[in-house]
Amino acid sequence: MLLGIQDVEPEAAARIIGAPTTLIGTSAGSNVAAQISTGTPLQQLFERQLDEKTSEIFVEADFEAFMANMAAAQSEATSPDDARSRIGTIAKNTKTVAREVRRAVIEARLSGMVWSDRDLRITSVDADTGIPVVFDRESGVSLIDAVEASSAVPGIWPVVPLAGHRYIDGGVRTMANADLATGFDPVLVLIPQTERTPSGFAIDPSELEPLAPSRVHVIYADAVALAAFGTNPLDPGVRGPSALVGRELGRSIASHIAGFWMG
Repeated sequence: MLLGIQDVEPEAAARIIGAPTTLIGTSAGSNVAAQISTGTPLQQLFERQLDEKTSEIFVEADFEAFMANMAAAQSEATSPDDARSRIGTIAKNTKTVAREVRRAVIEARLSGMVWSDRDLRITSVDADTGIPVVFDRESGVSLIDAVEASSAVPGIWPVVPLAGHRYIDGGVRTMANADLATGFDPVLVLIPQTERTPSGFAIDPSELEPLAPSRVHVIYADAVALAAFGTNPLDPGVRGPSALVGRELGRSIASHIAGFWMG
């Protein structure tokens, strides 16, 4: 997820810490960005994560096979759009839970929420063409539709049909789509991974290059958070532990981030 301030003087930025002018959400980050954009109190969101009663559903996924399929699709592609289209084909051909089951989860997360006046941008990918798309309040789709499309992990969650197109997870382009924040200053990027993963950098340094000369800071998960996520991030049972360690990580870096945000 990205937080950005555009055309704001340092003194003004100091007054709006926690209220960036723009939110850009990808995949799980689209859920978070949507919740923040509607003004839902953070404490309420935190307590919801700790509640044992949940509408989330457990999915047993083979992530090694998932990553292998994604890598194979990309290695055979002739262009980035072709690679994403191939991944879209995998998504369309994989049996998943019914769409109404998955949609109910998103509706529970965003109960009663609609697009607000905040500049919220939610990323997705056309499953047929591989072309990336960014939804906002002017796109003619509901907030729930946009978030459902952005977090439709290929091969795990169902493809999302909207206005004659079919969409998959915005993370198929990149995990954060950080380059979409070009022109914003400062830019804060949140990545729910350690900086280096078994497959390489969680966010390719080249993705941050277009943001120059803006000030950019990336927050990564630490080892404690990664352990709390467990081996299956689709297990609702890790919600509580992840929220608790996430809050501690946030507290440990809060003063540093405040200094960065104020410049």
